[in-house]
Amino acid sequence: MAHRRHHHGRNPFGISGGVIKDAAYNSAGALGSLWLAGQFNLSGWAGVGATAGAAVAASFAGKMIGGPSAAEEVLKGGLTATIISALHLAGFAKNLGLGLYAPSWFGVPTASSQYLRAYPGNMSGRQGQGTIVAGPGGVPMLVAPPAGVSGMGFHRFRSRYAGNY
Repeated sequence: MAHRRHHHGRNPFGISGGVIKDAAYNSAGALGSLWLAGQFNLSGWAGVGATAGAAVAASFAGKMIGGPSAAEEVLKGGLTATIISALHLAGFAKNLGLGLYAPSWFGVPTASSQYLRAYPGNMSGRQGQGTIVAGPGGVPMLVAPPAGVSGMGFHRFRSRYAGNY
């Protein structure tokens, strides 16, 4: 009769605890060197040099905490942060970062038509509603209702596609 081997605690990605530990030391080195260099408030190439120096200092701290292998991984993280800082400064890494995220316009939630045109006039007569006023650039803004007015009223929950109401 053949003996069956039972496998407990599968690791489908093959990621060992050592890899996780090294990644943690790398992250600590990158973030620690950026933070330490930021304390000197330097810009330009002096800031990049400060990041490199902070990476070396962080590796000494890593050696005291986790030994020589930890110091090596902390230094790798700090030098990675230094390289990225240098690439940004040289103009090669302008597109690294948040990708397509950019500041954009956000309309204040108000009663509006299907074309997002806010209804004109004073809406403070309706219970719980504020007054719509023109803000910077003509963008409608909702001003807080007068003191003592509470509740939101039925109008707030109507669809903007229901037409003029």
